[in-house]
Amino acid sequence: MNAPRFLAVVSSLLVALACVFAPAHAAGGIHRCQTPDGMAVYTDSACAAFDAKPAPMSSELLNRLTMDDAVFNSDTSHARSLGTAIRTRRAPQGGCARSPGQLSMDLVASFAMGDVNRLAESVHWLGLRHRQAHAVMNRLQQLMRQSLTDASFWPGLAGTDAGAMQLTFAQPQRVMEVGVERYAGCYFVRF
Repeated sequence: MNAPRFLAVVSSLLVALACVFAPAHAAGGIHRCQTPDGMAVYTDSACAAFDAKPAPMSSELLNRLTMDDAVFNSDTSHARSLGTAIRTRRAPQGGCARSPGQLSMDLVASFAMGDVNRLAESVHWLGLRHRQAHAVMNRLQQLMRQSLTDASFWPGLAGTDAGAMQLTFAQPQRVMEVGVERYAGCYFVRF
């Protein structure tokens, strides 16, 4: 076997092994995605950029990464981050989320408070018929039963005006991607 071909085969095998053991969403914003043909992609951007869907990571690797992250960053306490999210959540009279960062904080805080109505404030309801809105509200109520650990914004993806928001849930561990739309100077998610 010639050297370039051998290196290509070895590189492919190493990448395949790394894909088997890598997480969907690791420390540092790395996401695991699965393409329509079943191939795993690891990226620091939204899965939609690769025409892929978010895929879960192994819980063992997630635990190891979380523990490693805790060693290097003493402020990774989940309770502290939820408390911070709740404190930084804008007041209802403060209007809408004026930035993707504020939208992300609103989503995390809504889940931390367990308040589906506060979560519904962040949804782009415009143009939905009654039946569609009712289905979205039911979906929000189901999502509220899960623990949201992260909401990461990725600009200009998923075919929307603003981008995509990747929601990472702890139990059961999974990643969900929703569109983000900008309307009247505000940012909203669309389910």
